[in-house]
Amino acid sequence: MAFARHGFEGANIRDIATEVGVTHTLIRYHFGNKSDLWKAVIDDMYARLNAAMSKDQAGGFDLRTKEGLRAWLRFYIGYCAKNPEQARIMINESMVRSERLDYMVGHIRRSHRALIPVFRHLMKDGVVPDMWLVSFFYIISTMCQMPFVLSTTIERLYGVDMTSEPAIEAHYEAVVAFMLGEPPRHQLQWPALPDWAKQAQAS
Repeated sequence: MAFARHGFEGANIRDIATEVGVTHTLIRYHFGNKSDLWKAVIDDMYARLNAAMSKDQAGGFDLRTKEGLRAWLRFYIGYCAKNPEQARIMINESMVRSERLDYMVGHIRRSHRALIPVFRHLMKDGVVPDMWLVSFFYIISTMCQMPFVLSTTIERLYGVDMTSEPAIEAHYEAVVAFMLGEPPRHQLQWPALPDWAKQAQAS
């Protein structure tokens, strides 16, 4: 996605049109200017996230319990693996204060408002550590998102494809270990480390 790769300023409507296989004129007709197109992309991103979350919640997990949190983490990590552009756009827009940042914050605020009572419940029940909510939100989001946002770096460093199912599962187990103190269960299925990392691990 051009906005995720190049940021708003670097993205070009003609390049976007070529990328999605339509004409520049068609994008202008439906979305007007680049700002309106950007807003449409952001609206669609959060609509897809909310739809996916609603569909997953319909499966029956209760986020107020340890089992529900574990299921939610599996869902959210899987979503982040498939949609790293959402975090990349957020990072790009967070560099400076702007109307675009405020627009994204409106979406994020609605999500946080819904999750605050749930996370406070988990803290009070001792499922997760009691801490400042701001830190809690961004510890979770960073743990779940960053390996996929930085997937190219990880591939160059460790030779691991973070979009592969073994890597996603290994990362899910790592997050659960941090959040809930539960030991990983499938170490033998984790992607192999390169020789330099194995040697460092053994030293």
